[in-house]
Amino acid sequence: MQTQDYVKKTETINGRNIAFISYKVGDQYYCKAEIDIPGAGARLTSAKGPDRAAIEKDVRGQVVGMVTT
Repeated sequence: MQTQDYVKKTETINGRNIAFISYKVGDQYYCKAEIDIPGAGARLTSAKGPDRAAIEKDVRGQVVGMVTT
């Protein structure tokens, strides 16, 4: 299977640049959030599911909880 529908969005949350990366493999979407530092990003969280919007919302909510506390 190949990766499809790759999307990368960068957002600043509480002063930190966060990259949200989502893509589809088969019938599942995958989304991960990483600290956006070129060559040294660290994954914060990830999720998978059949609906891109739902998993992106879930991952973003988890990140907001992590970087604002």
